[in-house]
Amino acid sequence: MTDDDIYTLRITAYTPATMPMARLAEYMATLASLLGEKANVHFKGLKTGSTQVISRVEREAAPKVRENVMAATGLDDGEPAVAYRKLNDMLRRDNADAQLKRDNHNVLNFPGRRLPRPPKLGPFKQSVVKDGILVRVGGVDDSAHATILDSTGATWSFEISHDVAQQLAHHLYGPFLRMTGYGRWLRNEEGQWEVSALKATEFSVLDGATLIDVVNRVRNQTGEWRKDVDLTALLRSLRDDDGGNGNGVH
Repeated sequence: MTDDDIYTLRITAYTPATMPMARLAEYMATLASLLGEKANVHFKGLKTGSTQVISRVEREAAPKVRENVMAATGLDDGEPAVAYRKLNDMLRRDNADAQLKRDNHNVLNFPGRRLPRPPKLGPFKQSVVKDGILVRVGGVDDSAHATILDSTGATWSFEISHDVAQQLAHHLYGPFLRMTGYGRWLRNEEGQWEVSALKATEFSVLDGATLIDVVNRVRNQTGEWRKDVDLTALLRSLRDDDGGNGNGVH
């Protein structure tokens, strides 16, 4: 009969004395997802010499856990493979790598910091459109700034001209606005796109209609539907305050 398996995850970034508790918990949770069979896998302890997380797998679950470890480096979206990729991402962020041993035999490597990083791209100048409520407007230098709060709770700050600032001021904490302009886009080493240096050249006042309101307006449109109708453009125009021409500043 198969004995209990002992797995040790050795992380090079920290010692047990320097590893933040929250980060250790995140590593342990992700390792548990990789091993699977969570009801039969138990935390056994920490070992000195880098950070070594020791897990005990009950013998009934040992064959299945071994299968999960073997599947971890696959390209599928199974739980072991997803956990393996997440662990590597965590290690890269911590400038570390790791090894997983079973009973003192290495069974899985985590290259972590040694993984190639995607190259930085940009910055590129690209158009930007953002909707939100105006929560700040003003400035004392050659240009002003307007900050909007979008529906997700994120804020976006746009550089604007003084003329646009004067017209925007009437809408402070008012209806939803659509800010249109451009910004600088950059892809960082994590492969994520970031936008900065936003500049708005115009804005439109939106009427705040709900999705149900917009759908009802579409239903009430006269005339026959044609296959070449741009439904997205129609929905956007219906939401604009004056039926599509916008209340924009140019």
